[in-house]
Amino acid sequence: MAATKSAVQHAFEFLEASVATPLPPVVACFGSDDFLRRSVIHHVIASSGIENESIRSFDGDESQWRDVHDQLATRSLFDNLGGRVAVIRNADKFITKFREQLERWIDLKAADCTLILDIQTFPATTKLYNLVSKLGISVKCTPPQKSSWGNPPDDKAMQKWILQWGSKKHRVELSASQSALMVERIGAVCGLIDCELAKLALFADAKGKVADERVAELVGGWRTQTAWEVADAIADGKVAVALEQLEKLSHAGQNSIGLAAQVGWSLRRFGVAARIVEIAEKSGTKIPLGMALEKAGFNRFDLAKAEARLRRIGRVRAKELLNDLVRLELQLKGSHSNEHRARFALESLIVSLA
Repeated sequence: MAATKSAVQHAFEFLEASVATPLPPVVACFGSDDFLRRSVIHHVIASSGIENESIRSFDGDESQWRDVHDQLATRSLFDNLGGRVAVIRNADKFITKFREQLERWIDLKAADCTLILDIQTFPATTKLYNLVSKLGISVKCTPPQKSSWGNPPDDKAMQKWILQWGSKKHRVELSASQSALMVERIGAVCGLIDCELAKLALFADAKGKVADERVAELVGGWRTQTAWEVADAIADGKVAVALEQLEKLSHAGQNSIGLAAQVGWSLRRFGVAARIVEIAEKSGTKIPLGMALEKAGFNRFDLAKAEARLRRIGRVRAKELLNDLVRLELQLKGSHSNEHRARFALESLIVSLA
């Protein structure tokens, strides 16, 4: 992998490849998954061969450009390679505040130093994005999504990653059905999946195999299982059960924004299935409901339950559900970002599906 490769890479691909040295002047790890961003940063540093004394981390909410620049401009006495690395964690606010300085510094193509940016949002329309893509390394750290309408999670890509990551990092050799079960129970949450793989490694045999019963017993834990129970109860119209389970998770320390993400991922598939049926009908064809649900992301062994739940929700309500979930996401990022209001927004969605 050349240091000046311009194409944005996905974290899954990047973590499987070696990092060319010397490092480029800038590396941007951007996206919604904190675990992937941290893993990419660790991979870059571990591959660089640079001594720990030449690496310094900064908090993007509090740090000043002059301090970061001093780290990059000061040659280390302890590193034979002469390299210096500055890692800016939570760099979104830092970029907003010091965008011009960053653009000028990257454009200078400084040698023997590397700036690593840990970013949640990185718009492709900005000059900084283009500079990083041209002169450095850009790694997208968001769980893979399909290019179809609504950009649903790409379960197949997640399952493939689970098999590779489990084997490489935890020496666990899972089967395709076991990786599918992990995605079904946990969703596209890479950090939680990594924790579950580490747990399964304790029960693996000499060849790294884990029995199906053990995987089914261990994966998810009661909190993840209860979050799925909330989603199932909502789909079944059991409002009281869903609210009771939500209260249980809240008392256990789970925040409503995280729960909304898990519940929303599960419910979104019903809306996508309803849209698939509608699109097929408009084109003059008829698609079986089970096939539409499978295309929307349900596993084959769960199609019977999913079909019964979609029929209960109804096609009109299921299509509207997609808009409801978008509205919920916007609320959680804005007017309902604190815990109490986020809880209210989630409970309102639950009641609306009674």
